[in-house]
Amino acid sequence: MKAHRRRIPRLTWFKLAVCICLAAMAASLFTPYPAQIIRALKGAPEQAPPDSGTCPPQKSPPAEQPGQEEQPITAAPSASGKEPGDERLYTPWTPERTIALPPVQYPPFPPVLPTRPAEGAMTHIYELARGLNLKTQVNFQPGTLASRDRETKSNYQMTLSLNVKQPKALTKKEDMLKLNPKLEPMLPGLSTLFRHARVSPYYGQIYVRKQTEIRKNLASLLKLLDRHNYYDTETILETTYPDTGRKLLWLQSEMDVVSDGSDGDRLAAMPDKILKSSFYQPSTSYRWKKRTDKPNPLLKPWQQRLASYKKTLEKAPAAEKTALRRKIDHAERVIEELKRYSFLISEYDPFIVVPLGVVNQSTPFSPQFGDYAVVIVGDKLYPALVGDAGPRYKTGEGSLRLSREINPKAGPYSRPVSDLKVSYLIFPGSAEPEAGPLDYEKITDRCRELLNEIGGVGKGFNLHQWEDLLAPKPPPAPKPESGGTAETPADKRKKEEAPGNKPAPAPAPPASPQTAPASSAAKSAA
Repeated sequence: MKAHRRRIPRLTWFKLAVCICLAAMAASLFTPYPAQIIRALKGAPEQAPPDSGTCPPQKSPPAEQPGQEEQPITAAPSASGKEPGDERLYTPWTPERTIALPPVQYPPFPPVLPTRPAEGAMTHIYELARGLNLKTQVNFQPGTLASRDRETKSNYQMTLSLNVKQPKALTKKEDMLKLNPKLEPMLPGLSTLFRHARVSPYYGQIYVRKQTEIRKNLASLLKLLDRHNYYDTETILETTYPDTGRKLLWLQSEMDVVSDGSDGDRLAAMPDKILKSSFYQPSTSYRWKKRTDKPNPLLKPWQQRLASYKKTLEKAPAAEKTALRRKIDHAERVIEELKRYSFLISEYDPFIVVPLGVVNQSTPFSPQFGDYAVVIVGDKLYPALVGDAGPRYKTGEGSLRLSREINPKAGPYSRPVSDLKVSYLIFPGSAEPEAGPLDYEKITDRCRELLNEIGGVGKGFNLHQWEDLLAPKPPPAPKPESGGTAETPADKRKKEEAPGNKPAPAPAPPASPQTAPASSAAKSAA
């Protein structure tokens, strides 16, 4: 029995032609021909083609001219004699007026909210008293039954309020001379500098960051910024000397001590107390590429520290692994820096520290790392370099070398100057094009040139001349003879020229047989 096969209808040529015609008619709807047919049926004129001299439509509306009155729009006369309304079919549209919107005023940012304290971060309240005028008072009031009073939280509460006076920046020369009367005879151009000075925006930014730091720590009863470090900035002034155009950033503050930095090229060994310290920072912001193959003395301790972190991570609980990974990442970055760069050394190099947010900014008065500075304390002027960046809410830091030159009793935990009598004269844009180890003679000469550009140095005052403590030492002088002083080359020459000390003439060598007849002939001739 034959299987029943379903018959499939064939596509004939007639059906194919009908499909093509229908597709062509559908495509013609997207062409300008239907519109032309409709205009022809209605008797409307054809749209004029765009003229080459016609101005293109404007992308933005033209600005409204002041005092220009609004004119009624009149239709242009039609060349074809049609009614004016027909011109709308081909007349381009132009805006009648512009609208100026008022500027948008954004609300000020809300103050920084205190962060939620972590567990174990609470501090005894009496530890807050360092630098604070802490007053305590307990008030007992009559209540009701204990079973009722214990249900109300406000019956047993403490209100903690911190009252802080916000200082204002020093702007007058007379107030500055009260801090250091030697400034006027030391800097003949002081009056000119103050006439053209204005308070730097960095002054307000620093005190806003101080307030933010206090808000964050107050809610969790952490150690607050003490009174001494809150009032550590007397002023920050921006001024330009008119005769030379030299810009100057004047920072008036105290001086704390920073003890950081290392350089294997200049100092191959460091004390054990530094090698084993967990607080000593081996790098500074001012750096340059290493110039020798000598390893940094802090490279090995940091490699050992990294190995210890990795070993601890293997057995650490999950709660501690995040902190350990951060330590590992930090140690790896430090090791990479110690292999590639050299840094300033606080114990040997005179440099100052500028807060983050002030240094390396885009403003013309922002100092850069490597800019020259002159530190004035009393009647002394010390050349220095902008070498590192410090906390955003703190000013007034100098290297250990600079601090000990100002006050020999200064140390890592003892500041050389506690009063706001240190003047930091920073010259923005004065850094050398290529960073490198300090040239102490060049620092003094360059700072003298910069001071001359703001009026010079008064008579009787000189810049301090630094000595390179890491330079190779000259060979020791010969030891003096016993019972007397060392003999100088001049004394030795006089001693040799003395008549009694002249050596006896050497005996004449015996005449050889060949020269003897000639000598006899010479004698007979005489």
